[in-house]
Amino acid sequence: MKEQYFLKMIRQLREKEEVMLYVNVLKIEETEAKEMGAYLQEQYHLEAVGFPYTVPPFDESAALWAAKTVYIACQLMLYREHMEEDLPSLLPDYAGKITPSTVLSADLCLRFLPDIIKNLRDIDVEDVLINVLEPLLIRWHYSGVRYNLPIEQLDISWVTQNDGLLQLYVDRIIAVKKIALAQKPVFKEHIKANLGIFVDDYWYEFKNILALDE
Repeated sequence: MKEQYFLKMIRQLREKEEVMLYVNVLKIEETEAKEMGAYLQEQYHLEAVGFPYTVPPFDESAALWAAKTVYIACQLMLYREHMEEDLPSLLPDYAGKITPSTVLSADLCLRFLPDIIKNLRDIDVEDVLINVLEPLLIRWHYSGVRYNLPIEQLDISWVTQNDGLLQLYVDRIIAVKKIALAQKPVFKEHIKANLGIFVDDYWYEFKNILALDE
């Protein structure tokens, strides 16, 4: 039976938060992609048990795109036989529309992208692969809340399309105490309501932001 490198690496990444690299294996077989789609759907439904409000439906195309992006980015971290001009075609952005479904489905794998970029930067701060991956993270910024994102470039129009996604986004901002995002009007009042009387103890810097509004 042919080794399923794609499925094996993504499972290892999601279940153990470890990356397994191979000898420049970038090709993904159709049968393996189908198995990956089924695996990611299962993972989505397991996570969705803890989602607040109405859970957006799983979007297989977005989840598979994200898994392929992470897999190929990891392989290119060590094995780079392709020319610089080949990288955008190896790592294209998702062609579909960004919706709560695509955001949460893609996040199953895209949440690991900040660490991949950090590792690339540790190896070579001028690695051209960083310039290909960062725009993806800016577009899919729910997966990059803990990354140093250019806040002014973020399109947050899709965040309020689903109450559950908005709450999950707020939870991430609070978890990493991302003050730059917390100041966005779409998030500020929700964070204030979530923290309530505990804002002093948990996030004093955010309390100072609220004080400026008084």
